[in-house]
Amino acid sequence: MNNHLKTDTLTIKEINKMAIPLIFNSVIGMLIGLIDTAMIGRISLDAFGAVGLISTTINSITGVLGAIAIAFNIAGAKNKGEGNTKGLIDNFLSGILTSIIIGLSIWFILLGFGNRLLQMIFGLEDVILQESISYMNLFGITICLNMILFMFSSLFKIINTTKYLFIGNITATITNVILNYILIFGKLGFEPMGVRGAGIASVISLVLNIVIYISIIYIKKLLIVNDILSIDKMIKNGIILLKNSLALLGQEILESTILVICINAILSRIGVLELSIYTLLSSIVSIVLMPMYSYASTALTLVSKNYSQKQYGRMLLIPKYSLKLAMIFCISLSAILIIFKVNVVTLITNDYKLISYSLQYFIIALCSCLFSIPNNIYKYSLQGIGDDKWVLLNAAVINVIGIGFIWFLSIALEMGIYGVYIGITFNYIILSFSNNYRFNHRIVLYSEKSI
Repeated sequence: MNNHLKTDTLTIKEINKMAIPLIFNSVIGMLIGLIDTAMIGRISLDAFGAVGLISTTINSITGVLGAIAIAFNIAGAKNKGEGNTKGLIDNFLSGILTSIIIGLSIWFILLGFGNRLLQMIFGLEDVILQESISYMNLFGITICLNMILFMFSSLFKIINTTKYLFIGNITATITNVILNYILIFGKLGFEPMGVRGAGIASVISLVLNIVIYISIIYIKKLLIVNDILSIDKMIKNGIILLKNSLALLGQEILESTILVICINAILSRIGVLELSIYTLLSSIVSIVLMPMYSYASTALTLVSKNYSQKQYGRMLLIPKYSLKLAMIFCISLSAILIIFKVNVVTLITNDYKLISYSLQYFIIALCSCLFSIPNNIYKYSLQGIGDDKWVLLNAAVINVIGIGFIWFLSIALEMGIYGVYIGITFNYIILSFSNNYRFNHRIVLYSEKSI
């Protein structure tokens, strides 16, 4: 009994040691991001809808490409466990180069065909189309910058120095708020730039974040690079990372990007008000879910590490306690936001119509997001044991059905935003149950084979 209690306590401590700095990093960054959204919300409804549409879509694409960083996380954790520092450095630099090539390529595509894509996919026109193009042309480069930051984030998790993520992120996000205020509203002699100012501020802040991380690694000597691979070898390593991330990329495309794009497409056809409501509430929901992503990424790293050591009993505990800890944080944040919901919404926008309608959907939006927590914890845990192909197939089947269900409720039955949230909730419930069952079943099988 005492041994089990000791194991549980040590597991929780290990999880929190890695996850809590990530939580502070994410929550503070998101809170400051909420202030950014509030600034845009005071320009116009079209500007608010445009920035929300572009940022959620591009961030979804970035999230998908973050699968490359996840593949590095898994490979790097194995390098770290084996004491192969050179392999860790080689994989990291190869991942950085791959991120730059892919990120810039997508940005150039957006610059060339963004106008047509916005009209075809989202049906945008007039003012909101022009605002969206203006923001997208600048914000598109953040795909490349965020992919690089994902690689640094994975590196700091692997070498267990997540506190430096907090230092870099808090500095960059405060800078972002200051620049947004100056550039959006035209302070200190600058012309008011509106959504263009928001895009410029985001790019400068992300570049600053990268510079801070590079400086920390150099000053603290966290990695000492003696022999850098040639460009050819880095490209070859990058191709290997890409191959290892294909199933992960597929998962994110199905579960994040396609779902987000389809929901935005549905809402944009219902109306600009509905799109703005969903954008506003998504900003608030993002705050609630920050602890989830921190604990999910922690579960991935620790499950991968214990899997290589065949610590199957401990592997069962990691997602179990990660889920409990994530739920405690997320439910607590939800309760606080519900109590102060009027203050939170009015902080983001001063549009009376948008405020009144958003408050109607506030609670269902928060309740819906909570069902995504077990799905993500166990999805990341399955990735840690190399079961990413099954996760891809499972996500493909469930999300295709889920998209159809969301369309049926929101459009065919004319339930609007309520239909969207109900459909999303059912989607997450099914994904959560299936991922949970699969993980526990696989670990039991591995344990029996090792006896």
